[in-house]
Amino acid sequence: MAVKIGSTGTPATPFELLRGTSEHPRDKELTFESELAEQQSEGISHDEMEAMLKKIDEQAARLSKTPTYDELKEYRTLIKNFVGAAVSNMYEVHTSAGWDRMGRQRVYTTVRKIDRKLEDMAESIRLGQSDQLDIIAAHDAIRGMLVDLYM
Repeated sequence: MAVKIGSTGTPATPFELLRGTSEHPRDKELTFESELAEQQSEGISHDEMEAMLKKIDEQAARLSKTPTYDELKEYRTLIKNFVGAAVSNMYEVHTSAGWDRMGRQRVYTTVRKIDRKLEDMAESIRLGQSDQLDIIAAHDAIRGMLVDLYM
């Protein structure tokens, strides 16, 4: 069996032989901060975010008039698209992290709150207890969180 010698003069590991390179993934300059900066440079404009909010408001009006599963599904899709755009393009990284008693890390974000409100709205529509005022109140709460995330 022939042993390959890497560029540094040391024998190559089996992992390096399989990959065909001796470059370790940690050697690359791609860090989380650089990836985030790249994503933010590709970001969406302020006008596009305003247009997305307008579509969300229009869909919320339709949902409050006719609370059906299809309207809710479209509303959820618009919210998820907005949050995805805001999270990937429109914010600085601010996380509040801690450790629980079992040694696991906990991370708290605003996005989880928005998802929870959407889940509560979906549950009320699913159960047929969709009072128009409750839906409008839930939309106002979600919109407030979106505007906070956006600004």
